[in-house]
Amino acid sequence: MWSVFQQQTALSLSPEDRAEVERIRGEGLHLSHQVNRAHVLWCLDRRLPEAQILSVLGIGWETLWRTRADYLQGGLKQALRDLTSAG
Repeated sequence: MWSVFQQQTALSLSPEDRAEVERIRGEGLHLSHQVNRAHVLWCLDRRLPEAQILSVLGIGWETLWRTRADYLQGGLKQALRDLTSAG
């Protein structure tokens, strides 16, 4: 179970990825899971507490954790990929 006291893993977006996340968040032309993940990345990049991110975005811990892990492992494209068509 996730604890409020768990140490948050830092995440910093590159300037290019930050600009792309801002574009996705502002356009409204993307799938909802992509927008949610963009919001997660935006929040993590700004060092918002995970508990606050979960509460405000109405997402589960697994979504937050997986989005961060995907970004750290494969960059923005992997973090925003279409989960329904992933292999």
